[in-house]
Amino acid sequence: MIQRIRTLLAIATTSFCLLGIQSLQAQDRDRVFPVKGPAVTGKIVEKNRDKVVIEVRGNNQNFPSNEILRVLYEGEPPTLSRTKDLVAQGQIEQAVDEFKKIDAASLPSEDMKQDYQFLRGYIAGTLATKGKGDPKNALTLLTNWVKDNAQSYQFYPAAELMGDLAVASGTPDQAAKYYGGLAAAPFPELKTKGSFLQGKALMASKQNADAKAKFQAVLEAKLSDPVSLKFQKMARIGIIQCDALEGKATEAIGELEKMVDEGDSTDGELFAELFNTLGSLFAAAGRNEEAVLSYLKTDQLYGAQSEPHAESLYRLNQLWTKMGSTQKAADAKQKLEKLYPTSPWVRK
Repeated sequence: MIQRIRTLLAIATTSFCLLGIQSLQAQDRDRVFPVKGPAVTGKIVEKNRDKVVIEVRGNNQNFPSNEILRVLYEGEPPTLSRTKDLVAQGQIEQAVDEFKKIDAASLPSEDMKQDYQFLRGYIAGTLATKGKGDPKNALTLLTNWVKDNAQSYQFYPAAELMGDLAVASGTPDQAAKYYGGLAAAPFPELKTKGSFLQGKALMASKQNADAKAKFQAVLEAKLSDPVSLKFQKMARIGIIQCDALEGKATEAIGELEKMVDEGDSTDGELFAELFNTLGSLFAAAGRNEEAVLSYLKTDQLYGAQSEPHAESLYRLNQLWTKMGSTQKAADAKQKLEKLYPTSPWVRK
Protein backbone atom coordinates (compact mmCIF):
# COMPACT_ATOMS: atom_id res chain seq x y z
CA MET A 1 0.00 0.00 0.00
CA ILE A 2 2.77 2.39 1.00
CA GLN A 3 4.65 1.52 -2.17
CA ARG A 4 1.55 2.23 -4.24
CA ILE A 5 1.14 5.66 -2.60
CA ARG A 6 4.79 6.42 -3.31
CA THR A 7 4.30 5.44 -6.94
CA LEU A 8 1.24 7.64 -7.29
CA LEU A 9 3.06 10.57 -5.70
CA ALA A 10 5.98 10.12 -8.08
CA ILE A 11 3.64 10.07 -11.06
CA ALA A 12 1.83 13.14 -9.81
CA THR A 13 5.10 15.00 -9.20
CA THR A 14 6.38 14.08 -12.64
CA SER A 15 3.12 15.16 -14.25
CA PHE A 16 3.20 18.44 -12.36
CA CYS A 17 6.76 19.10 -13.50
CA LEU A 18 5.88 18.28 -17.08
CA LEU A 19 2.91 20.61 -16.94
CA GLY A 20 5.18 23.31 -15.56
CA ILE A 21 7.68 22.80 -18.36
CA GLN A 22 4.92 22.81 -20.98
CA SER A 23 3.46 25.98 -19.45
CA LEU A 24 6.86 27.66 -19.54
CA GLN A 25 7.40 26.56 -23.13
CA ALA A 26 3.96 27.85 -24.10
CA GLN A 27 4.97 31.30 -22.84
CA ASP A 28 8.26 31.24 -24.74
CA ARG A 29 6.92 30.97 -28.25
CA ASP A 30 8.20 34.18 -29.81
CA ARG A 31 10.06 33.52 -33.04
CA VAL A 32 12.77 35.31 -34.98
CA PHE A 33 13.19 34.49 -38.66
CA PRO A 34 16.69 35.47 -39.82
CA VAL A 35 17.67 36.14 -43.42
CA LYS A 36 19.91 33.08 -43.27
CA GLY A 37 19.34 29.95 -41.22
CA PRO A 38 16.32 28.48 -39.43
CA ALA A 39 13.83 30.34 -37.25
CA VAL A 40 14.67 30.59 -33.55
CA THR A 41 11.99 30.08 -30.90
CA GLY A 42 12.16 31.49 -27.39
CA LYS A 43 11.28 34.65 -25.48
CA ILE A 44 12.22 38.06 -26.85
CA VAL A 45 13.92 39.98 -24.05
CA GLU A 46 15.23 43.06 -25.86
CA LYS A 47 14.55 45.02 -29.06
CA ASN A 48 15.93 48.19 -30.54
CA ARG A 49 16.64 49.58 -34.00
CA ASP A 50 19.93 47.67 -34.21
CA LYS A 51 19.10 44.24 -32.78
CA VAL A 52 16.60 41.77 -31.36
CA VAL A 53 17.62 39.54 -28.44
CA ILE A 54 15.78 36.27 -27.89
CA GLU A 55 16.29 34.00 -24.88
CA VAL A 56 16.44 30.31 -25.79
CA ARG A 57 16.61 27.85 -22.88
CA GLY A 58 18.38 30.36 -20.66
CA ASN A 59 20.80 31.63 -23.33
CA ASN A 60 20.47 34.91 -25.20
CA GLN A 61 20.87 35.02 -28.97
CA ASN A 62 21.45 38.39 -30.66
CA PHE A 63 20.15 39.11 -34.16
CA PRO A 64 21.23 42.34 -35.92
CA SER A 65 18.12 44.05 -37.25
CA ASN A 66 19.44 44.07 -40.83
CA GLU A 67 19.59 40.25 -40.73
CA ILE A 68 15.96 39.73 -39.65
CA LEU A 69 13.17 38.88 -42.08
CA ARG A 70 10.36 39.00 -39.55
CA VAL A 71 9.46 38.49 -35.90
CA LEU A 72 6.39 36.62 -34.65
CA TYR A 73 4.99 36.84 -31.14
CA GLU A 74 3.34 34.26 -28.89
CA GLY A 75 -0.43 34.36 -29.40
CA GLU A 76 -0.22 36.26 -32.68
CA PRO A 77 -3.28 35.78 -34.93
CA PRO A 78 -2.55 33.84 -38.15
CA THR A 79 -3.69 36.76 -40.31
CA LEU A 80 -0.97 39.00 -38.88
CA SER A 81 1.67 36.26 -39.21
CA ARG A 82 0.72 35.55 -42.82
CA THR A 83 0.82 39.26 -43.68
CA LYS A 84 4.36 39.51 -42.28
CA ASP A 85 5.39 36.44 -44.26
CA LEU A 86 4.01 37.84 -47.52
CA VAL A 87 5.68 41.22 -46.99
CA ALA A 88 9.01 39.49 -46.23
CA GLN A 89 8.66 37.62 -49.53
CA GLY A 90 7.90 40.83 -51.43
CA GLN A 91 4.37 39.70 -52.29
CA ILE A 92 2.81 43.06 -51.48
CA GLU A 93 -0.42 42.71 -53.48
CA GLN A 94 -1.21 39.42 -51.72
CA ALA A 95 -0.29 41.01 -48.39
CA VAL A 96 -2.95 43.67 -48.96
CA ASP A 97 -5.72 41.05 -48.99
CA GLU A 98 -4.36 39.28 -45.90
CA PHE A 99 -3.85 42.55 -44.02
CA LYS A 100 -7.53 43.43 -44.47
CA LYS A 101 -8.46 40.29 -42.51
CA ILE A 102 -6.61 41.39 -39.37
CA ASP A 103 -8.88 42.47 -36.51
CA ALA A 104 -6.71 45.29 -35.17
CA ALA A 105 -8.93 45.94 -32.15
CA SER A 106 -8.42 42.40 -30.84
CA LEU A 107 -4.63 42.25 -31.08
CA PRO A 108 -3.54 41.15 -27.60
CA SER A 109 -0.20 42.97 -27.17
CA GLU A 110 1.48 46.31 -27.85
CA ASP A 111 4.13 44.54 -29.95
CA MET A 112 1.46 43.23 -32.31
CA LYS A 113 -0.28 46.61 -32.49
CA GLN A 114 3.04 48.25 -33.31
CA ASP A 115 3.68 45.73 -36.09
CA TYR A 116 0.15 46.22 -37.41
CA GLN A 117 0.68 49.98 -37.78
CA PHE A 118 4.08 49.42 -39.39
CA LEU A 119 2.60 47.01 -41.93
CA ARG A 120 -0.17 49.46 -42.69
CA GLY A 121 2.32 52.16 -43.63
CA TYR A 122 4.86 49.84 -45.25
CA ILE A 123 2.35 48.15 -47.55
CA ALA A 124 0.79 51.47 -48.57
CA GLY A 125 4.24 52.98 -49.10
CA THR A 126 5.58 50.11 -51.18
CA LEU A 127 2.54 50.22 -53.44
CA ALA A 128 2.88 54.01 -53.77
CA THR A 129 6.52 53.74 -54.88
CA LYS A 130 5.31 51.37 -57.59
CA GLY A 131 2.84 53.97 -58.80
CA LYS A 132 -0.16 52.25 -57.22
CA GLY A 133 -1.08 54.51 -54.34
CA ASP A 134 -0.81 57.97 -52.81
CA PRO A 135 2.79 58.61 -51.66
CA LYS A 136 1.83 61.54 -49.44
CA ASN A 137 -0.73 59.50 -47.53
CA ALA A 138 1.68 56.59 -47.09
CA LEU A 139 4.42 58.98 -45.96
CA THR A 140 2.11 60.37 -43.29
CA LEU A 141 1.38 56.85 -42.02
CA LEU A 142 5.07 56.00 -41.74
CA THR A 143 6.20 59.30 -40.20
CA ASN A 144 3.51 58.95 -37.53
CA TRP A 145 4.68 55.39 -36.85
CA VAL A 146 8.33 56.45 -36.54
CA LYS A 147 7.44 59.19 -34.06
CA ASP A 148 6.17 56.52 -31.67
CA ASN A 149 8.57 53.72 -32.59
CA ALA A 150 11.93 55.29 -33.40
CA GLN A 151 13.77 52.42 -31.66
CA SER A 152 11.94 49.64 -33.48
CA TYR A 153 14.01 46.99 -35.25
CA GLN A 154 11.97 47.99 -38.33
CA PHE A 155 13.23 51.59 -38.22
CA TYR A 156 15.71 51.28 -41.09
CA PRO A 157 13.30 49.90 -43.72
CA ALA A 158 10.84 52.59 -42.62
CA ALA A 159 13.48 55.34 -43.04
CA GLU A 160 14.38 54.14 -46.52
CA LEU A 161 10.78 53.91 -47.63
CA MET A 162 10.02 57.36 -46.21
CA GLY A 163 12.83 58.75 -48.35
CA ASP A 164 11.47 56.97 -51.42
CA LEU A 165 8.01 58.38 -50.73
CA ALA A 166 9.33 61.90 -50.30
CA VAL A 167 11.02 61.60 -53.71
CA ALA A 168 7.76 60.32 -55.20
CA SER A 169 5.94 63.25 -53.57
CA GLY A 170 8.26 65.74 -55.24
CA THR A 171 10.19 66.76 -52.11
CA PRO A 172 13.71 65.34 -52.61
CA ASP A 173 15.23 67.73 -50.05
CA GLN A 174 12.99 66.12 -47.42
CA ALA A 175 13.97 62.70 -48.75
CA ALA A 176 17.65 63.41 -48.06
CA LYS A 177 16.79 63.87 -44.37
CA TYR A 178 14.89 60.58 -44.20
CA TYR A 179 17.70 58.72 -45.96
CA GLY A 180 19.97 60.14 -43.27
CA GLY A 181 18.38 57.67 -40.85
CA LEU A 182 19.54 54.84 -43.08
CA ALA A 183 23.00 56.38 -43.52
CA ALA A 184 23.38 56.50 -39.72
CA ALA A 185 22.98 52.71 -39.39
CA PRO A 186 25.92 50.75 -37.92
CA PHE A 187 25.70 48.22 -40.78
CA PRO A 188 27.99 48.97 -43.77
CA GLU A 189 25.50 47.98 -46.47
CA LEU A 190 22.74 50.17 -45.01
CA LYS A 191 25.11 53.06 -44.34
CA THR A 192 26.41 52.90 -47.93
CA LYS A 193 22.95 52.68 -49.44
CA GLY A 194 21.68 55.54 -47.29
CA SER A 195 24.55 57.83 -48.27
CA PHE A 196 24.06 57.01 -51.96
CA LEU A 197 20.34 57.74 -51.74
CA GLN A 198 21.08 61.00 -49.96
CA GLY A 199 23.33 61.93 -52.87
CA LYS A 200 20.57 61.13 -55.36
CA ALA A 201 18.06 63.22 -53.42
CA LEU A 202 20.46 66.15 -53.15
CA MET A 203 21.14 65.99 -56.90
CA ALA A 204 17.39 66.03 -57.56
CA SER A 205 17.26 69.13 -55.34
CA LYS A 206 19.96 70.70 -57.58
CA GLN A 207 22.46 70.66 -54.71
CA ASN A 208 25.14 69.15 -56.92
CA ALA A 209 28.17 69.97 -54.76
CA ASP A 210 26.61 68.34 -51.69
CA ALA A 211 25.45 65.40 -53.78
CA LYS A 212 28.93 64.85 -55.19
CA ALA A 213 30.38 64.94 -51.68
CA LYS A 214 28.00 62.18 -50.59
CA PHE A 215 28.87 60.05 -53.62
CA GLN A 216 32.57 60.62 -53.07
CA ALA A 217 32.30 59.55 -49.42
CA VAL A 218 30.69 56.28 -50.54
CA LEU A 219 33.45 55.67 -53.08
CA GLU A 220 36.21 56.30 -50.55
CA ALA A 221 34.77 54.01 -47.85
CA LYS A 222 36.68 50.78 -47.29
CA LEU A 223 34.05 48.15 -47.96
CA SER A 224 33.97 44.50 -48.94
CA ASP A 225 30.40 43.18 -48.79
CA PRO A 226 28.63 42.73 -52.17
CA VAL A 227 25.77 45.15 -51.42
CA SER A 228 28.12 47.98 -50.44
CA LEU A 229 30.34 47.36 -53.46
CA LYS A 230 27.27 47.59 -55.71
CA PHE A 231 26.34 50.96 -54.21
CA GLN A 232 29.87 52.17 -54.74
CA LYS A 233 29.27 51.55 -58.43
CA MET A 234 25.97 53.42 -58.19
CA ALA A 235 27.80 56.29 -56.48
CA ARG A 236 30.26 56.34 -59.36
CA ILE A 237 27.31 56.87 -61.71
CA GLY A 238 26.20 59.76 -59.50
CA ILE A 239 29.60 61.43 -59.69
CA ILE A 240 29.60 61.01 -63.48
CA GLN A 241 26.20 62.72 -63.62
CA CYS A 242 27.52 65.59 -61.51
CA ASP A 243 30.56 65.88 -63.82
CA ALA A 244 28.24 66.03 -66.84
CA LEU A 245 26.35 68.91 -65.26
CA GLU A 246 29.69 70.69 -64.87
CA GLY A 247 30.34 70.51 -68.63
CA LYS A 248 32.04 67.12 -68.96
CA ALA A 249 29.25 65.35 -70.83
CA THR A 250 31.40 63.66 -73.48
CA GLU A 251 33.75 62.15 -70.90
CA ALA A 252 30.75 61.16 -68.77
CA ILE A 253 29.14 59.21 -71.62
CA GLY A 254 32.39 57.37 -72.27
CA GLU A 255 32.75 56.38 -68.61
CA LEU A 256 29.16 55.13 -68.43
CA GLU A 257 29.56 53.06 -71.59
CA LYS A 258 32.68 51.52 -70.10
CA MET A 259 30.72 50.61 -66.96
CA VAL A 260 28.09 48.93 -69.15
CA ASP A 261 30.75 46.92 -70.98
CA GLU A 262 32.45 45.80 -67.77
CA GLY A 263 29.42 45.37 -65.51
CA ASP A 264 27.17 42.46 -64.59
CA SER A 265 24.02 42.97 -66.65
CA THR A 266 22.01 40.71 -64.32
CA ASP A 267 22.11 43.49 -61.71
CA GLY A 268 18.84 45.18 -62.64
CA GLU A 269 19.12 48.05 -60.17
CA LEU A 270 22.59 49.01 -61.39
CA PHE A 271 21.88 48.65 -65.10
CA ALA A 272 18.54 50.47 -65.03
CA GLU A 273 20.44 53.35 -63.40
CA LEU A 274 23.18 53.13 -66.03
CA PHE A 275 20.85 53.13 -69.03
CA ASN A 276 18.60 55.89 -67.72
CA THR A 277 21.64 58.05 -66.99
CA LEU A 278 23.03 57.40 -70.45
CA GLY A 279 19.64 58.25 -71.93
CA SER A 280 19.56 61.59 -70.13
CA LEU A 281 23.07 62.50 -71.29
CA PHE A 282 22.39 61.48 -74.89
CA ALA A 283 19.17 63.50 -74.88
CA ALA A 284 20.94 66.57 -73.44
CA ALA A 285 23.50 66.29 -76.24
CA GLY A 286 20.77 66.10 -78.90
CA ARG A 287 21.58 62.46 -79.69
CA ASN A 288 17.94 61.44 -79.55
CA GLU A 289 18.16 58.07 -81.28
CA GLU A 290 20.87 56.91 -78.88
CA ALA A 291 18.82 58.24 -75.97
CA VAL A 292 15.80 56.21 -77.16
CA LEU A 293 17.91 53.05 -77.37
CA SER A 294 19.17 53.54 -73.82
CA TYR A 295 15.69 54.09 -72.38
CA LEU A 296 14.37 51.13 -74.37
CA LYS A 297 16.90 48.88 -72.66
CA THR A 298 15.50 49.89 -69.28
CA ASP A 299 11.97 49.35 -70.58
CA GLN A 300 12.58 45.98 -72.22
CA LEU A 301 15.20 44.44 -69.92
CA TYR A 302 14.73 45.99 -66.48
CA GLY A 303 11.00 46.57 -66.14
CA ALA A 304 11.06 45.00 -62.67
CA GLN A 305 12.78 48.18 -61.42
CA SER A 306 9.57 50.15 -61.08
CA GLU A 307 10.82 53.72 -60.51
CA PRO A 308 13.49 53.79 -63.27
CA HIS A 309 11.09 51.90 -65.54
CA ALA A 310 8.43 54.55 -65.07
CA GLU A 311 11.01 57.25 -65.82
CA SER A 312 12.15 55.45 -68.99
CA LEU A 313 8.57 55.33 -70.31
CA TYR A 314 8.08 59.03 -69.59
CA ARG A 315 11.32 59.90 -71.38
CA LEU A 316 10.45 57.68 -74.34
CA ASN A 317 7.14 59.49 -74.70
CA GLN A 318 8.97 62.82 -74.74
CA LEU A 319 11.65 61.71 -77.19
CA TRP A 320 9.31 59.99 -79.62
CA THR A 321 7.04 63.04 -79.60
CA LYS A 322 10.04 65.22 -80.44
CA MET A 323 11.10 62.80 -83.21
CA GLY A 324 7.60 62.70 -84.75
CA SER A 325 6.82 59.08 -83.83
CA THR A 326 3.38 59.88 -82.46
CA GLN A 327 2.12 56.30 -82.21
CA LYS A 328 5.20 55.11 -80.32
CA ALA A 329 4.91 58.13 -78.03
CA ALA A 330 1.25 57.31 -77.35
CA ASP A 331 2.10 53.65 -76.67
CA ALA A 332 4.77 54.64 -74.13
CA LYS A 333 2.38 57.00 -72.38
CA GLN A 334 -0.39 54.38 -72.28
CA LYS A 335 2.00 51.80 -70.84
CA LEU A 336 3.17 54.25 -68.18
CA GLU A 337 -0.38 55.09 -67.14
CA LYS A 338 -1.41 51.43 -67.06
CA LEU A 339 1.55 50.12 -65.06
CA TYR A 340 2.09 53.10 -62.74
CA PRO A 341 -1.19 55.02 -62.55
CA THR A 342 -0.24 57.16 -59.54
CA SER A 343 3.45 57.62 -60.37
CA PRO A 344 4.76 61.20 -60.34
CA TRP A 345 6.00 60.51 -63.89
CA VAL A 346 2.35 60.28 -64.99
CA ARG A 347 1.63 63.70 -63.49
CA LYS A 348 4.57 65.49 -65.17
